[in-house]
Order: sequence, then C-alpha cells, then structure tokens
Amino acid sequence: MLRPLNIKRFALLACIGFLASGCMSLSGERPKATVLVAPTVQDQAVNAERERLVATFGGEYRAPGPVLDLVREIVERVVASSDDPSAHYRVAVLNSPSINAFALPTGDIYVTRGLLALANDTSELAAVLAHEVGHVTARHAAQRAEFEKLATSSVLDPISGTSAINSRFLLASFSRGQELEADEIGIRTIAKAGYDPYGSARFLSSLARQTSFSGETRPAARFSFLSSHPSTPQRMAAALEVARSSVSPSAIEADRVRYLTALNGLAYGEDPTGGVIRGRRFLHSRLDFTLTAPEGFILENSAQAVVGIAANGNQALRLDTIQAGSTSLEASLAAGWIDNAPSADITSFSIGAFSGATAIARGPEWTFRLAAIQKNDQIFRIIFAARELTPQLDRAFLAAIGSFRALTPDEINSIRPQHLAIVAATAEDTAASLAAKGDSGDQALDRFLMLNGLDRPKIKPSELYKMIATD
Repeated sequence: MLRPLNIKRFALLACIGFLASGCMSLSGERPKATVLVAPTVQDQAVNAERERLVATFGGEYRAPGPVLDLVREIVERVVASSDDPSAHYRVAVLNSPSINAFALPTGDIYVTRGLLALANDTSELAAVLAHEVGHVTARHAAQRAEFEKLATSSVLDPISGTSAINSRFLLASFSRGQELEADEIGIRTIAKAGYDPYGSARFLSSLARQTSFSGETRPAARFSFLSSHPSTPQRMAAALEVARSSVSPSAIEADRVRYLTALNGLAYGEDPTGGVIRGRRFLHSRLDFTLTAPEGFILENSAQAVVGIAANGNQALRLDTIQAGSTSLEASLAAGWIDNAPSADITSFSIGAFSGATAIARGPEWTFRLAAIQKNDQIFRIIFAARELTPQLDRAFLAAIGSFRALTPDEINSIRPQHLAIVAATAEDTAASLAAKGDSGDQALDRFLMLNGLDRPKIKPSELYKMIATD
C-alpha cells in the first residue's frame, strides 16, 4: 500500500537538492563528533538518518585510490591542527555531482565527487573540510538547539502576530553567523596546518562561477534575507580578510599539480545509471523514458526521486516509480498520495502505447495535479504542486505529463558516463581547443573556465587542466 506523501515533506523533497548545491555545507545541525560504541535507540535513529542522507546523495562512491587517500590525508592534517586534535573521523566520498560536504555526529565526514571536481588544489579542499570540522569543534548544533528554545519562547507576540517571522529571522541570522564563524575557524586551521589560507576564497569564487554557469536560482528569492547562509560575495570578502591575517611566514601549500593528478579519472556529472538531467528534461536509459518539466523549472535528481521547483518557489514537482501491482491506476490515485489532500476528478488517458490516469488533489495551502503512467511493470508517479493552480498553469502541468515517452536510440546513445581527464597544455593549445576536445555539450568553453577556476580564457603551456571526457 502506498504511503501518503506529507505536504511539508513534499516541499522538503522539492527543495533539498537546491539547498545542497547552493551551500558549501549542510551545517548547523550536528553536535560535537564522537565515535559511538554501544548502540542506543538514539544512536539507531542517527544511523538511520545517516543512511538516508547518504542514499540521497547517491551512496558512497568508489573513488580512485589517489583521491580517497588525499582526502583522508587532508582530514588528518586539518583535525591535528583543529581545536580538538583527538577527534576521530571516518571519511567517504559520495556519488553525487552536487557540490557539498558535511560532518555527522557519528564521526563521519562526507564530501561529494561534485565538490572534488570543482576544487583546484589541496588548500581549497582543506578549507572546505576544515569548515565542516569547525562546525563540530564550535558545537554549533548544541548552540542552535538552545537558541531555538529561546527564540520560540521569548519572541512570541500573539497580539502582533509577528512572532513566527521574527523567530525565523533570528534563527537565520544565527545560522549565518555560524557559517561565517566556521569559515573563520577553517581558514585559521588550514593556515596552522600548512595550507594556503586563501584556498577558501578561491573555492568560494569557483562556487560563485558554478552557480552563475548553471543558472541556479534560490526559490522564493524575496525571502533571501532568511537564508541560513551568507551570500557568496559576503563570505568571500570575510574569507579574504581572515586569510590576510592568517598568512604564515613559513611555506604554505596549495599543490595544484598533486591535487589535479589525483583527480584523473574521477566520475563527472550525473551517474547515468540513475538517469540524467538535460535542462528541463529528465532521461533514464535503463527505464527507457523521458519527461520534460514546464518552463521555469529547475530539476534535481536523487536516488529516491526527481524533484523540481520553479524559480518563484510557488510550484514544485516530484517524479518517482514503483512496481505495478494488481491495483488499477485510477484506484491508485483514488487512494490518495498526499496527506490531507484527497484526490478528485480522476480521468484516464493514453500516451502512445502507455495508459495513464490523472487527478486533482487539494490541500490547505497547495493544490496538486497527480498522474500515474504505466509502462511495462512500472508505474511512474508524477506530482505537480502549486500554491494557486490557475487554468493556464494546469495546462502547463498536463503538457509536461503528456511529454512522457520512450527514448529514441540516439538519445540512449547520448547518455554516457563522463569523467575528468587531466591534461598538460601544449604551446598550441587554447582554452577553447581544450574545451572542445573533451566536451561536446553546449557552453563547452564556459564550462571549462568554470571547472578550472579561470576568470578569462587564457592558459599556460605545461600547466595541468581539467577536461571532461566521455567513457
């Protein structure tokens, strides 16, 4: 039996990918790291949450030996120079193209391969990892938990009705302060460990380029002052100021050559076995289907579902698949997929050789356009959500549902794994020629500049550069 989807959880699923890719970390929710020994009920809950989070980011990635060895070496050096050098961490790389790193109360540190691909030297990666360790050593999770109690108890004003927004603003400000503090701790830590303290600013600059290149937009930008993370320019300015005061008179290490050499062969972009996103289109070769989202939607793929959200934050979508059983598509929709939002107006339809059913479900704040499409032994469930479902918007949702179809042979052949190839530039090479050698996609030159942290298309002979190659 299908479990109804909670409306609040649906909103979380629709946003989780963008929160992850837009931030340098999932921070502020973790206590001081410990190595757990005797499992308790709480420990089991933490472990279950860890497994869920790891699965969301594609599971652990079998990184090339030099990459994993280098990440572990950097963590050891960072921890040895941190405020708690006796702490022990386990390190893993996650199979996700998103740019993220985080530490968990289980003593685990995770970094995505997408983040590894964006960094350009050991100091940049050290800055990211030291930022995460800084959250742990500063006990930010415990501080935030206490502050949440104070915020919800002392700011309440039932007469004015402004308590909720005030609490949110104070909590967001507190989180932004924690992020800046973790940045400062991380920069001072890597300087102490012998890395280049300017690595943090360089990585943040690359992060800004990547965000601009991919066209990522935070939902509900009008509420950006409630973001839990400072803007990238603000963080860059603060990082540069801390770095200037942290430069050591001894030798500092950036080590671009060693870092890039270790990245050779690292998987790049999406794992085709779980489907790929091409703009507003999602294509899955194993399940042999494609779907195109409405105009203005940004898609994110995870192990559980494809989620998307419109730039204005007022519409979202979710796509997943389940095994077809004996229940009809109409009965499946009638059972209700959304808590407190019963389905109505169920109608059947067909798309080529596939049968489907669609319905409307209305909740307290959102209205949903639901669809179920059967292809062989799979049922594809599509949920569109809108705060206000106008006839024009519903037509766009129905058109997106109608875009569901099988892949063409050319489309299947185009979904091939990609990896990083590290090459030394020759005197005849240009940025454009290197970009064209390995990347046949749109904006190949812009992607090459973003990936290599370059402000302009100028390269140096004998220098190492990252190229995107196809297996």
